[in-house]
Amino acid sequence: MGRLLAIDYGGKRCGMAWTDPLQISINPLPTVTTEHFEETLEVILEREEVSDVVFGLPTHTDGTITSIGVRVQAIVGRFGSRFSNIKFHFIDESFTSRRAVAHMVKMGTKKKKRRQKESIDQMSAVLILRDFLNSI
Repeated sequence: MGRLLAIDYGGKRCGMAWTDPLQISINPLPTVTTEHFEETLEVILEREEVSDVVFGLPTHTDGTITSIGVRVQAIVGRFGSRFSNIKFHFIDESFTSRRAVAHMVKMGTKKKKRRQKESIDQMSAVLILRDFLNSI
């Protein structure tokens, strides 16, 4: 059994979260700039025992995939062929940023921290992973 890794891919930053090796808890990872995301993902997949990667797939309200969603699909295509032992999944990420802020309010996170985009991206990745785990 390996870790599950979730990614909230964005135009400027990418939030990431993963489970422990036994898939019991979900923990956020530091956000990375989109510019350095692919090399960071490669290092994680080479060094860690990851069994599944879940990407939030951004869509418009009519269900069509956004331009960032097209980039996400291309990344999965490249990494999926390189890391054939890892399963790649997509999950609808609609409203995860709003849900992340609401969750942070509920948890009592201070307003200053809630305004930090990195914190929202991390929480979005946590929610993407939680939604995925709830769906399987």
